[in-house]
Amino acid sequence: MRQQSSLLMFTLVLLCLSLAACGAKHYPMQITVVNRSTYPIADIRISLTSEEGWGENRLEATLKEGESAGISLGEYTEEQLSAGFHLQFYGEDGQPVNPDYDPSSPTFFENGDFIIFSPPDLSIAIFMDTAYDRETYDQKIAELYDADGDGRGDVIPQDSIPVLMGGALPFTNMQNLLSENHDDGTYRYEDITEDGQLLVVNAAEQSCFVPDVQELDDYLTACALSLSDADTYELLSAEENEEYSRNLSYPVYIVTYIAGENEDTREWTVFVMDTDICTYLYGFCVPPDAAADMDETYQNIFSQLYLSDEE
Repeated sequence: MRQQSSLLMFTLVLLCLSLAACGAKHYPMQITVVNRSTYPIADIRISLTSEEGWGENRLEATLKEGESAGISLGEYTEEQLSAGFHLQFYGEDGQPVNPDYDPSSPTFFENGDFIIFSPPDLSIAIFMDTAYDRETYDQKIAELYDADGDGRGDVIPQDSIPVLMGGALPFTNMQNLLSENHDDGTYRYEDITEDGQLLVVNAAEQSCFVPDVQELDDYLTACALSLSDADTYELLSAEENEEYSRNLSYPVYIVTYIAGENEDTREWTVFVMDTDICTYLYGFCVPPDAAADMDETYQNIFSQLYLSDEE
């Protein structure tokens, strides 16, 4: 009997040692990421603060504006979770979507949390929440633009038509001059830089293109000219950009022209496209002496434009 008791005690000691060797309890971590950054996000890296490397890309496919994805991070101890994670997110060009975001600052979240990536020109890079409602975050983003002193907000997608999005502007403290959203989903937004030198127009109109009557380049050129209310015009160029056409799956023309006279003279550069349902225009207007230095900025913005709910 004494031998059996000793054997039982020895077995219990081994069991306790075995359990201790297994370590602390591990908790599964499942989160959802939502892209409200206005840029496609192709790569998200999340790692423990104690880890040296970033690990693998957590996305299986690129997240466009408004899209979300569930991510299973694995299982972690309470001690690991209390130290937090490092997080960084990249665009399709391999560069950080938000250059001002500091990935070395620990991020803390719990199982089931939502991480919402905000536009890069806001003072808040990411939102953390236990749920996600698009309308709620439309309002939060608009309020942050106001609080940051930037009158320019993103065009809020309508249910009826896609919205031309992306191409975050590299300007601060822009002032909104016009915000029109119509029942049919068409819209027109006008914003101007703080110094009053550069006007940005983002608009969608019901298409009036008649293929049997008009040539597409003539129609798109006329639409681009209509952005200005001047009485005189000098067309500088109107050409299809094959790269942008491939990006959008519709012919995209870049139209450049001079409008107005004397001190009212302005140079317009307009991205214009027709989808048979809508004609989209994204235009910049500056004094002619400032236009030469802006072309690279225009093309960088045009190259990032996409339709909000088209694959």
